Amino acid sequence: MSDKMKIMHVVTSLGSGGAEGMLYRLIKSSNESIEHCVICLDKGGKYVSLLRKEGIDVLVANFKFISLPIRLLRIYQFSKLKRNQGYRIITSWLYHADFVAWFIKLICGFEGLVWNIRNSKLQRGRLSIKNWLFLKILSKLSHIRVNNIISCSTSAGEIHKNIGYRKDIFKIIPNGYFLNKNSIFDKETKNYDGVFRICMVARWHPKKDFENLFQALNSLKSKNVMFNLTIAGNRTGPDNKELVELLKKYEIYDFCSLLGEVNNIQKVYKNSHVNVLSSAYGEAFPNVLVESMLNFTPCISTDVGDSSIILSEVGFVIPIEDSNALADALTEYRRILRDENSVYLNYCVKGHDKVNEEYYIEKIVRKYLNVWESII
Repeated sequence: MSDKMKIMHVVTSLGSGGAEGMLYRLIKSSNESIEHCVICLDKGGKYVSLLRKEGIDVLVANFKFISLPIRLLRIYQFSKLKRNQGYRIITSWLYHADFVAWFIKLICGFEGLVWNIRNSKLQRGRLSIKNWLFLKILSKLSHIRVNNIISCSTSAGEIHKNIGYRKDIFKIIPNGYFLNKNSIFDKETKNYDGVFRICMVARWHPKKDFENLFQALNSLKSKNVMFNLTIAGNRTGPDNKELVELLKKYEIYDFCSLLGEVNNIQKVYKNSHVNVLSSAYGEAFPNVLVESMLNFTPCISTDVGDSSIILSEVGFVIPIEDSNALADALTEYRRILRDENSVYLNYCVKGHDKVNEEYYIEKIVRKYLNVWESII
């Protein structure tokens, strides 16, 4: 038997996304002690080439209904080959991958199966009947042949337990991040020249509740507060007519920069005084909060997912769908920035230090390793 632990991952996608990014960071930070391979159910994405660059064997199944038997055969052959090579544990990421991985374990004789829970948008009103029934099936399967369920947030774990997932096998492991231990805080990027610089990093989606932020900023505008809002993320460019019309509705279009997807998101964070997450639902462990804190930018977040844990003592958490509370929080950050600059700068440093202490990837890899070791 090989000295290395061998883990096969099954993931729905390898495009841009929180789960996909976490899988990549986990593999990249542990590939000297653990051997990994990956099955991607859809057509792939940016992490396929990045993982292959790390020497990881990646099967892109490219699921299509018209060729489903052929795709399933490829998955079976790949899984059987890896089992014969000494792979003993499957770790799956996202719901459809959990479902497929359950059958791979059954058919190919893997010893362990670990599911990953990555979101908290399970209210009936937020899901179609078909998706709700699918989750109920998964909850039943979780009681059979699943060794552990890893949730990236406490809130998501509780929601899944409440719909029937097996409670005693849950492990809470937050996302981990690459850190630059030698990063230096450039205080000049936080200089206040009378314009309050705000950013929102999010894809264009109803759950992100952009309108909540726009209402709050309209309130600031009515009080003659000078600000600039930078928005970055999928479908947030100037060609999004719905977004532009919403900004014009609240009379703040001229105070906004619409970037769409950008390669250097760190620059967006660093050049902002505060980062806002205004989501109404659907967040588990909001990556944008940690990423912002890594770049010395404090945050305001609605009370979604584990935002209250992430921002405890280092940021502001407000009720969902409460634009008045958001406006008050923005006003308070601006006051601190302007009148108590040393306090503001301390927020910047404390947030960065908290990420370094609690969410660095090597610490999170150790937690995953403990789960895998407990199975075999």
